[in-house]
Amino acid sequence: MEKSGWKNEEASTLVKKGHSRSQFNLTEEQIKLLIKHTEKLRDKVIIKLLAYCGMRRFELAKIKIEELDIDAGKIQIRGKQNIERLATIYSDQLKEDLKLYVRYVLDNKSKGYLFPAVSSLNTEGHISSVEINRIVAKAGHRAQLKNPNPDLININPHILRHSCARILKDRGLSLEVVQKVLGHLSYKTTMDLYGTKSVSEMDDELKEKMGDVFG
Repeated sequence: MEKSGWKNEEASTLVKKGHSRSQFNLTEEQIKLLIKHTEKLRDKVIIKLLAYCGMRRFELAKIKIEELDIDAGKIQIRGKQNIERLATIYSDQLKEDLKLYVRYVLDNKSKGYLFPAVSSLNTEGHISSVEINRIVAKAGHRAQLKNPNPDLININPHILRHSCARILKDRGLSLEVVQKVLGHLSYKTTMDLYGTKSVSEMDDELKEKMGDVFG
């Protein structure tokens, strides 16, 4: 399948159809299979970040190296309306993958985009949404996975976000923690909701109940 096919399919998801995208998700085993069939360390890290942290494409694309603290397991994310939040990297394996990626692929750079543009025609400097679509769809094709949404064919980044939410819930995380991971709450709202539970306690809960679920 050509690149244009992935771009056109992604555009088609903007059209209202007979199904809600939130109805569908991948299983833990399917996500593991998707990760296993990536071609590059960069692609593996991208899919893991989407699956573990439930990031939106534009959030992932704009991450800067200086906003990443691997040892602390935190990433500064700019979400919708430029609302900032700290995403938690609770998977030790993902931390190791990130260290290898920064060391060997980015040559230990300390500044700049975590995922630089792959084309000189991309003036934004960071990887494009179309390229992220292509990476996820290609891994899905290699893994022989189809999108569970009957309106679509290829695996796309958004279904990884829905899958993250579903798996968090299935593993016993509270709705509030799920909302925090997905960035649905502003900082003020989050603090109001978590008056009895500290951020470190929530992080411990994520590590305990999720851990290295996708490898």
